[in-house]
Amino acid sequence: MSGDRFRVVVLDDYEGFCTTVPAYEEAAGLADVEVVERKLTTDEEWSAAVGDAHAVVLMRERSPFREREFALAPSLRFISQIGRGIPHLDLAAATRRGIVVSCTPNDSGASTAELTFALMLALARQVPSVSKGMREGAWPPAVGMLLEGRTLGVIGLGRIGAKVARIGRAFDLDILATGKTLTDERAAEAGARRVSLETLLEESDVVSVNCRLNAETTGLISAPELRRMKPGALLINTARGPIISEAALIESLQRGHPGGVGLDVYDEEPLPPEHPLRGLDNVVLASHRGYAVDRILHQRYQSAFANVIGFIRGAPVNVINPEA
Repeated sequence: MSGDRFRVVVLDDYEGFCTTVPAYEEAAGLADVEVVERKLTTDEEWSAAVGDAHAVVLMRERSPFREREFALAPSLRFISQIGRGIPHLDLAAATRRGIVVSCTPNDSGASTAELTFALMLALARQVPSVSKGMREGAWPPAVGMLLEGRTLGVIGLGRIGAKVARIGRAFDLDILATGKTLTDERAAEAGARRVSLETLLEESDVVSVNCRLNAETTGLISAPELRRMKPGALLINTARGPIISEAALIESLQRGHPGGVGLDVYDEEPLPPEHPLRGLDNVVLASHRGYAVDRILHQRYQSAFANVIGFIRGAPVNVINPEA
């Protein structure tokens, strides 16, 4: 790399997908682009990867970028954030340092809604354990849960939750919904009935967590809420890990309640190899795959590199801190 070349680092491209989009090639013609496919953990790894970077592309919330990371990236001038959720990114610190931040548009939420039902069906029909038994030569006599005619409770009836509710109607599920700003009218539009969180937990056979993570929703479901759930009920979380108290969930699952849990999100990601959730039979685990489908990854990386190209050419787009 020549000393005056603009340097871009793409962090946490676990899927190895970013080089497949056309805008990557265009960006690579304007700058030196390095792709990091693993999670950086130590100061030494961070410094080696981003120490002389002028721009970074952040894949969702896979890596934090706060004072520590800014200090290890003294040349940084631009961040292209994939998605619009930035709890991992200290925007005020970036602005103080004169670092411009651009985001990419949200997708429709369809992929996360689809994964919600993939986890739901995997639990209801015991797909992982049946598949495992079949591969071992058995003919597992598993008795599944019929979804038709049961009740689905949706926590957070926003962009994704509304899609979950509508898909649930196609399964002939009765839909309950709750949310701080939810109205009866908005619930009805999605084919749901608005109730309190307590009522939703007590009456639902399946509970789907689809709300945003913020100060009010952190720990929204803890030990008292888990105890309210029906015996044998299913709990799905494709939103964010800390919405459910992980310690309370593990303790409850070890007692066999709820009946099954499907998780795509965790307090710490990637999930540590020896994490207790990995050893529980009544849990189906996914690796934060809600948005990770071909079409959406293509759209997001294409937009992220378009942001980088705009900044290099002196015409930044999608900026969320113009004061920087």
